[in-house]
Amino acid sequence: MTYVVLSVAVLALIAAVTVPTLRRLPHRPLLLTGLALIVLTAVFDNVIVGLGIVAYDDALISGIRVGSAPVEDFSYTLGAVMLVPALWTWLDRATPSEDGHDA
Repeated sequence: MTYVVLSVAVLALIAAVTVPTLRRLPHRPLLLTGLALIVLTAVFDNVIVGLGIVAYDDALISGIRVGSAPVEDFSYTLGAVMLVPALWTWLDRATPSEDGHDA
């Protein structure tokens, strides 16, 4: 299995589970967070791949790179941008409010 297939499958699953929740959240903070994390991923992934700290099997990547980093590396970032706010929302709803009543 290639990184592309694995990335698409995992992102599709995360999207299917989180999008109904994410649609109810303000979009601007999600987009700004996503943009900031994509930029940080581009910078730091290029450093760790460029220094040889992390290496990828060329037979398993698409070959599309952003600098030194394969584009598949950005799937982790996209997954986090969907999953973290959704988890935060779900866990916040599960926590009783201070007055003893559920939110």
